[in-house]
Amino acid sequence: MSQRAPVATSSLARFTAPSWSLLLTVAVCAPVVDRLAAQDEAKPAASIPAELKEVVAAYAAKVAASAVFVSGRTIESVLAEEMAPDAPLQAMVRPFLEYEVDRDQRTVTAKVLGTEVTAAYVEGLGCTLVRGDLTALRARALPPIARAMDPRPWPLGDGLANLPLPAGIDGKALDQAIADAFVDRDGRVKAHTRAIVIAHRGRLIAERYAPSYDAYSVLPGWSMSKSLVNALIGLRIGDGKLALDRELPVPEWSAPDDPRRQLRLMDLLRMESGLDWSEDYEAAGSLALRMLFLESDYAALAASQPLVRAPREEHRYSSGTTNLLCRILRTTFDDERSYLAYARDRLFLPLGMTSALLEPDPSGVFVGSSFGFATARDWARFGQFYLQDGVVDGKRLLPEGWVAMARTPSVVSPRGDYGAHLWLNAGSEKEPDKRPFNRLPRDLFYLSGYEGQYVVCFPSQDLVVVRLGCTKRGGFDLHGFLQHVLQACSPDSLDGARK
Repeated sequence: MSQRAPVATSSLARFTAPSWSLLLTVAVCAPVVDRLAAQDEAKPAASIPAELKEVVAAYAAKVAASAVFVSGRTIESVLAEEMAPDAPLQAMVRPFLEYEVDRDQRTVTAKVLGTEVTAAYVEGLGCTLVRGDLTALRARALPPIARAMDPRPWPLGDGLANLPLPAGIDGKALDQAIADAFVDRDGRVKAHTRAIVIAHRGRLIAERYAPSYDAYSVLPGWSMSKSLVNALIGLRIGDGKLALDRELPVPEWSAPDDPRRQLRLMDLLRMESGLDWSEDYEAAGSLALRMLFLESDYAALAASQPLVRAPREEHRYSSGTTNLLCRILRTTFDDERSYLAYARDRLFLPLGMTSALLEPDPSGVFVGSSFGFATARDWARFGQFYLQDGVVDGKRLLPEGWVAMARTPSVVSPRGDYGAHLWLNAGSEKEPDKRPFNRLPRDLFYLSGYEGQYVVCFPSQDLVVVRLGCTKRGGFDLHGFLQHVLQACSPDSLDGARK
């Protein structure tokens, strides 16, 4: 069935997703509703609980607002990619979804079966769900920064050296590996690869973009944003405003006998706090869904969780933990403006990441778990920064030893695959071969985000590989792609990885 084009009224555009028959709706969506809402039997989608309708409306509004006002995309592209019916949440919402895009107010409202949620753009801070006064939300805006082409070579500037590939790199094999990353495979959901950027020894050697995307497209990192938080915490420790061994300023834990008072920054950075959390994005009662799409103060939900294990006994991946770190970071500033400008002024601009931003939640705390944005080149700059041990242009920004600490596996990480808000390929001491990428070097580390966002760093090869996209349910073979890239750039590395 063809899509209906948006109907514009002044700056207001309305868009209704394609209508499906009620029979198809029940057949496709009822199992999803049953799974997400824990209903005993499949029911028509019109009976979805109010809370669940708000979750899907908020998801639709937030994703679309950031796509339109941060990434410069269209609602049509959001429906074709983020809202493609390849995953339960998207399959459920599409038949009942209506968008209103107000370009004057820079808002997107999503309506789902009588429930509507609005997300608004704020200068310098991206988009936030509106949970109160829009004027107060807009008062947080950061002054725009002057963006001009910097002639210095990448990564410090925008200059790209027009030089032959370095000796030892197979250009044809590299081109083929990149081309394959944009191909949709039979029997798999569409890859929707948007961008590939590869840097070798601090120089961009290859990049490619899908149609409608380019080097200036500011794209979501989702959980790659967590590693940005690692950097911000390190910077603030360098400022002398935080310390790894201090009691944490969490009001919810203030009672003298509260066992959570024993937690320290490292417990949160390594995600081994013992706090309860559910990260499932398809299950009823998921705390991650509640936090991102129902709450106003995301960190408060995380802070309210009880200990279910003793600290440092279990690795439990938690977006709530990251947002709690962001609120702890906030306590070290005298005012909101200084806090909100910190990521831009102390991290992004010194690295040349002029496109980058972190979006805050309605309470004004960065959603460091999920809502970081940057161009593919800027994501590569961040990877290069960590390859350079937190040093840029000869100046140390992160404390000495901070990156090494982040790259050290948590002792309770099952496969030695998690450090301090950074993913690893180390393997555990007991089972060194049970690691995420058993045909790739052990020393690689990486950022990873929902729907296939990756920044992969190969220290021994001085290589950074960025892949951005919108892939549902395993439609992109990261392991195979990285093998082909490494084969083209450093074939001996693969032989060593197998030993």
